[in-house]
Amino acid sequence: GNGELGDTIIKADTIDAKEGKFEHHFKVAEAKLTNFYLLKKNKKVGKLGFINKFNTKSTWGEISLGNENVTINVDSVYPTKEYSGIKHYKVTYEGSNEADVQMKSTQGGAISAENIKENPGSYSLLYKLYASKEQCTLQQLKEFSSLFSDRVKKSVSYKVLQDYINKIEIGYDKSFSWVDVNNKRYNFEQAKNGKQMLLLVFWASWCHPCREEIPQLKKFYSDYKDKVSIVSLSIDDNFDKWKTAVEMENMPWLNLSGLPKNKTIIKKEYSISIVPTLILLDGTGQILKKVNNIKCY
Repeated sequence: GNGELGDTIIKADTIDAKEGKFEHHFKVAEAKLTNFYLLKKNKKVGKLGFINKFNTKSTWGEISLGNENVTINVDSVYPTKEYSGIKHYKVTYEGSNEADVQMKSTQGGAISAENIKENPGSYSLLYKLYASKEQCTLQQLKEFSSLFSDRVKKSVSYKVLQDYINKIEIGYDKSFSWVDVNNKRYNFEQAKNGKQMLLLVFWASWCHPCREEIPQLKKFYSDYKDKVSIVSLSIDDNFDKWKTAVEMENMPWLNLSGLPKNKTIIKKEYSISIVPTLILLDGTGQILKKVNNIKCY
């Protein structure tokens, strides 16, 4: 399966292995991130880890597979290791361009127009672009997504990406309606408080880097509070833990969430899966800058 993306399969099939070999035939609408487990009496006893041919020091537990003729072989050079009763086998693969693109694209660490131009039919790059969506600008998302082949553009996952692009193009001000720890609700204009810009800080009480950056945010707020308002939006799912953290950190700006009524609405509304994430908005709710630990070139 591919996480949030639309065309996801949790379990594709179970195949009998005879004398250490198996063969499976399948057809999918788009490439899948696939894990291989070895079962004995319906219990997991082994897992395949795919050696990255572009960086043999790294091994992938999941591999992108489409409708290709792929050969998988256990690599005898690497010893089998056992963790929690499950044996981990390092294996090589041949015949999958999707897997090649997936593994090669990790070397640079970022999605780029050049990547997609070289492999416009790659679902692996579509998934990587989707994973990088929170760091890419709206202009980058439009440009990069336009470079995929017509076949990819007809996929379910491409539609999910386009839905995200359409959503952020509308702006962040239209559906802004969140509550503080005392259940007082604020809209976009109230959060902006007459300032030129609004900085949205997505965080969680359990996120150590989020907590560690608060002193720097306080300094930023002290230096620029005449021009920029700050609102911290929590993706916490526990009201009491969030409230305790808000009171402990004593941030001199609005701290809002969907709690206690809705535990996941912030993550869903803003498609935020990584914290801390900072989004700087102009007065109309359009994104000026987005910052987290994912790169987009």
